[in-house]
Amino acid sequence: MKRPVWLVLLVWLASIAVPSNAAPFIFYRGILNAASFVPQGLPGGDIARGSIFSIFGRELGPADGARVTAFPLHAELAGVSIEVCRGERCVAAIPLFVRADQVNAIMPSDAPLGAVSVRVRFQNEPGNWFTARVAQASFGVFAVNSGGFGPGVVQNFLASNDQPINSAATTARPGQIVTMWGTGLGPGLNSDIEAPQAGALPVGVEIWVGGVAATNILYSGRSPCCAGVDQIVFEIPAAAPSGCYVPVEVRLDGAVVSNTVTIAIGTGQAACSDPGGEVMAALRAGGATGVVTLLRQTQYTERPAPLMQQESDFAIAEFREDAGGPFTYHPEWALPPIGSCITQSSRGALLDRTPRPGTAPTIRALDAGETLRVSAAGAAAPVAKRLGRSHSYLDLVGARLSDSDASTLVQAAGSEATVSGGGAADVGAFEVAVPAPPSIEWTNRAALREIDRSNPPTLTWSGVEDGALVWIWGGVSDFTTDSAMTFSCLADGGSGSFTLPRQTLQRAPALPIRAARSRGWLSVSALSRSGARSFAAEGLDRGFAGSYQQILQIVRYH
Repeated sequence: MKRPVWLVLLVWLASIAVPSNAAPFIFYRGILNAASFVPQGLPGGDIARGSIFSIFGRELGPADGARVTAFPLHAELAGVSIEVCRGERCVAAIPLFVRADQVNAIMPSDAPLGAVSVRVRFQNEPGNWFTARVAQASFGVFAVNSGGFGPGVVQNFLASNDQPINSAATTARPGQIVTMWGTGLGPGLNSDIEAPQAGALPVGVEIWVGGVAATNILYSGRSPCCAGVDQIVFEIPAAAPSGCYVPVEVRLDGAVVSNTVTIAIGTGQAACSDPGGEVMAALRAGGATGVVTLLRQTQYTERPAPLMQQESDFAIAEFREDAGGPFTYHPEWALPPIGSCITQSSRGALLDRTPRPGTAPTIRALDAGETLRVSAAGAAAPVAKRLGRSHSYLDLVGARLSDSDASTLVQAAGSEATVSGGGAADVGAFEVAVPAPPSIEWTNRAALREIDRSNPPTLTWSGVEDGALVWIWGGVSDFTTDSAMTFSCLADGGSGSFTLPRQTLQRAPALPIRAARSRGWLSVSALSRSGARSFAAEGLDRGFAGSYQQILQIVRYH
């Protein structure tokens, strides 16, 4: 499936219009890189000189919207202008698209560096001031979903007149040239108001594809097609792993890491495949899907002094209908290739808000009944719906807080459990036997409470069955900046170890271990080599059930 690159690049302009009847108002933390959407306060959240940034708010411009159509550009568009000030010095950002709820503009190449104040004027009515940080360069990669994560706007080069956008159905191959689209490489070679001049920009660019460094970067500079838009043309490394969701990230001058997007790598234009990727393959196929998971979590947490161990059994389920397609992505189920990591940053503290961006069904939520039921070893527990989510279920079904406390854990070691549902209008009754979770022992857990982001740690484990995969999940949920960063890595269980990539840790903010309502965490889990178990129910095209054990520790990233 081919999409014009312009169509993808312009998706981020679309949102719902709001009538204008008051002074412009910029929302809290409503100024973002127009490609990455990395929140302010997180690494990579600065706005680069010469880049496109987005302002979200209300009454920012005309209800019907307006966009530039020709060069030269101007400091005002449809009555909208933007001031960027630091102290007594002010410059005018250049509007590209304006509407009541959103403005996209170019940060001037001579904008003051560091903390600035930004204000929108509409029809000479000034709005509120809001802060942002300006950097010389801070790159964001456009994503197909316009959210800064998932499949990136990357073109496979086949011929000068044949450059399809990379997707799960149109894969690239190692050694192939691709073009990645983004914004934030820094000031252009000519005036921001003129048609961009092509040419490499003076910033050091590093690229990793599935954790493998790209050594052949052919071009990194402004695209002559569009104001503020950059292109990076590079060769996919010969050693890059294959998969449907191979992470790609960029680092500038050895310091500022971009958002992570994914590309699909295979043998060429054929479809991709992933180990343990049956759920994502089903979502790409479209239709009605059910996913049931039992989680045994061993958590080492503060209470409040030394880390304390507790064990919990959780039941998680989701029933959904999706459109499918080669750009389908779900941040909780899309696994990277073995040996690599996918990161995602988002507004909202992860521990306080659900759902995560990108997890909602694309067609509709499916109701499988008011409650599900977990049964094992003669015990049973109900599983309730998540608050406000008709298709999603999550419940604590058993726990043991310490060795001296009574256990209500549902899953006995090595034994199966049964999950059942009585059915409802969308999904019929079902019952599935869920296998016991694979075992894993995190052998150097106690030594990894403090994570130095400049000195990537190696995790070690034992007790993993042959052929199993080890999933490493960590991140930061930061209440003070109302933002979150997570990373998801996959390793060969038989290797016994995995070193977190430096560029992955550079995406995480520093966070004290006792920060109020904020947490940093790191975890390991073993995933069964046999994958998920299938089940059927009326109303579903397919169902999957599985279990895993997760060992999770509260950590500090510094």
